[in-house]
Amino acid sequence: MRRTPPPRPPRRSRAAALAALVLVCGACVTPDVQVWNLDQLHDETSRHRYQAALQSDFGWFMRRGVLGLFQSSAADWAAEVDKERVEDPAGECLANLILLEERAAALEEIDPRHLEWFARVAAEDPSRLSRERAVLALARLAEGLSPGLPQRLGADQRPAGPDELAPVLEGLVRATRRVVSNDPEAAADLSASVAAVRALDLDLAAARRALRAASELERLAKGRQASAAELDALVAHLASLLVRRALAVALEDEDDFVRAAAVRGVAATGGARALDVVLYDRLRKETATRPLRAILEVVAERGLPAADPANAAALKRRDEWIAALQVVATQHPEGELRVRAMRTLRAVAAPDLASLREEDWQAWWAARRAPRPEERAP
Repeated sequence: MRRTPPPRPPRRSRAAALAALVLVCGACVTPDVQVWNLDQLHDETSRHRYQAALQSDFGWFMRRGVLGLFQSSAADWAAEVDKERVEDPAGECLANLILLEERAAALEEIDPRHLEWFARVAAEDPSRLSRERAVLALARLAEGLSPGLPQRLGADQRPAGPDELAPVLEGLVRATRRVVSNDPEAAADLSASVAAVRALDLDLAAARRALRAASELERLAKGRQASAAELDALVAHLASLLVRRALAVALEDEDDFVRAAAVRGVAATGGARALDVVLYDRLRKETATRPLRAILEVVAERGLPAADPANAAALKRRDEWIAALQVVATQHPEGELRVRAMRTLRAVAAPDLASLREEDWQAWWAARRAPRPEERAP
């Protein structure tokens, strides 16, 4: 007996189903695909790969959400199968970085994986364009963290290597598993493990690995509704450390575009102390136009610390800033920087002097340096 084929759904039903699928895929647009792509585009030393398994939003949704390939050990197999030639890995990196920045900015909370990639690209990517963009993205994302001043390891500090970091992170994993299992004695073990991580001298690469491990454990604990306050604090500590390490590297980058971006990043994340200490030091060291221009613009926008007559040290530092700006305004060989320095001086120290003539600023400086009548000897 011949079976009657089932009726085909009407066109409107098929269109509605397709529309629903598009809506679901749109709702699943996530920065995770950019994290995957950036990982595919970089090898262990952060150099670009010319063979990679890059994913679109739709491809990521189908494989991860529908097939679940990227949620298990099948991820490595899928990556190998999907690898294709990448003609312009630097361009792909920049495109994924821009998308990651846009999508990360839309999240209510900072995802440590995004912070990790911005820091890594800012300090280690071969492309100047990607490093510059990553520095700015890192600063915008980290501004709410108040990470403090950029900081490299000191000359007397030896960075923790894999042999030191691995057992400490293994201890953190064991302690977190005990917490998740509701072991009543796990709290002390977790505290000791967190303290052991904090005690390590971590460079940029080690801080990235430690942040990734700690944030995954934090996610695990929260998913099991376990107490994760110490893990939260550790993740915040490592995130701030990573930002400080990456910006310290970017300030010394060989490219002046990247150093200029780092100046703005330091000003955004370090507050008044960054302006008072780090950028003053850069103003005295820097010779390239772009970073100097960035310093002058930041000072004009943010101003110098207010003059407090009761604080002799603050007054001295403000006078040092004004003296350094005056040198740029009257002695720098580039006319553009002299003009910018004059405008900066007007913004922070001489609001009534609108002149762009060097002679006027030299006269202003001489009058400022002249002793007051009450200070002159009788």
